Amino acid sequence: MKPLFRCLPLALAAFALHAQAQSISPAYEAFRKKEASQPAANPPVTPATQAAAPQPAPPAPAPTYPAPAHVSPAPAQEEEDGGFFIGVQAGQGWIYEDVEQDAVAVSAGYRWQAGPWAQVGVELSGGRLDETTDGDWRFAKATYKAIGANARMNFGDSPWFATVRGGYFDAEVDGADEEFSADGGYAGVAIGVDINRHFNISLGYTAFVYADDYTYDDCDDDLDCDFNRADTVMLGVEARF
Repeated sequence: MKPLFRCLPLALAAFALHAQAQSISPAYEAFRKKEASQPAANPPVTPATQAAAPQPAPPAPAPTYPAPAHVSPAPAQEEEDGGFFIGVQAGQGWIYEDVEQDAVAVSAGYRWQAGPWAQVGVELSGGRLDETTDGDWRFAKATYKAIGANARMNFGDSPWFATVRGGYFDAEVDGADEEFSADGGYAGVAIGVDINRHFNISLGYTAFVYADDYTYDDCDDDLDCDFNRADTVMLGVEARF
C-alpha cells in the first residue's frame, strides 16, 4: 500500500491539470475572441480632453472688393461753354410821355463762358414801335437798330438768371407829319428763367438815350440840344445753340 500513497500526489496533480484544460471550452474561446475584436468605448469628454482635442480650422474670410468710386456729375453751368443765341421780344414802348406804343424786337449774338455761372458776349438787335394815336394826336412808327454787349449771370445752380446789355443804337421816325432820326446809347436789364438747356423766357427793361436838335442843325452846344429817353418793357423768349 505504501507505494500507492507515494503515487497519489502525482495522480491528483495530473487530474487537476486535465480538469483545467477541459474547463476552457470552445464556446468560451469564441466569446473571448469576440470581446477582443470590439473597439474600446470612447472615453468621457472632459474640459481637459476637449481643450487637448484639435480644433477645426476657421473658415477662410470672404474676398473683399473696393467699393466703386462715386464721381459726382459736374453742375450744368460748368458743362456750358457759350454759344449763339437768338431772341424775340414783344411788349410796350414809350417815346412820348404817357403815350404807349406796341413794341417788338429781335436780337442775336454770341456769348463766351466767363465762369461757372456767367457768360459775356456781343449782340445785334433791331426793333419797332408801332404807330398809335392819342385823342387827336397821331404818333408815327419808329424803328431802330443797335449793336452792343450782352452779359448773362445765373443765380448759382438755380434756373433763374439776370442779363445786362448796353451799346449804341440808331433810330428813325417814319411819318407824314414828322420825320427825324436820332442815335445814342442804350442800356437794359432783364430777369428770366431757363426752361431747359436751350430755351428761356425773360422780362426786360431797356432805356434809349439820345440827343435831338430842336434849334439848330447840330448839337455842338449843349444849349441847342434836348436829351430825351425812350423806354421799352418787353417779354422775351430766347433760344441758345
